[in-house]
Amino acid sequence: MTCGPSMTIGGLVDGKHKPSIREIHSALGTTKGEMWEDLVRFVSDEYRAKGELVFGGAKYGWELNFRKGGRPLVSMFPGRNTFTVQIVLGRAASEQVVRLELGKGVREIFDNARQLHDGRWLYIPVGSKRDLQDVERLIAAKVESK
Repeated sequence: MTCGPSMTIGGLVDGKHKPSIREIHSALGTTKGEMWEDLVRFVSDEYRAKGELVFGGAKYGWELNFRKGGRPLVSMFPGRNTFTVQIVLGRAASEQVVRLELGKGVREIFDNARQLHDGRWLYIPVGSKRDLQDVERLIAAKVESK
């Protein structure tokens, strides 16, 4: 996913107003709100990580960042009836992910992301339960590769 000058990754971009959980859920809508909560619960339960809501600037908006052992694990960007997940995979994790069976959308995002010195930066719009399962598998590959 690339962002042009008028695109943002997240949809909540007013840096002067930190959205409440209720406001995030209202923006996400019922279906995406449930998937958001499923992912928050997965990361919290599986990796004992606590999310911190921070403002990432006009291009990113508000994001829920999870860290494990002081290092970034995954970031979630709420929007209007959608949300995007950012995960950065190092070389070892990327080598594991190459072998995973992923849905078409997530596979395409992974395949099109260049491996940089600091990792392969993936921005995944979560549109389905399959996308959500794939994101969980990517997080697991990231953690297991450490």
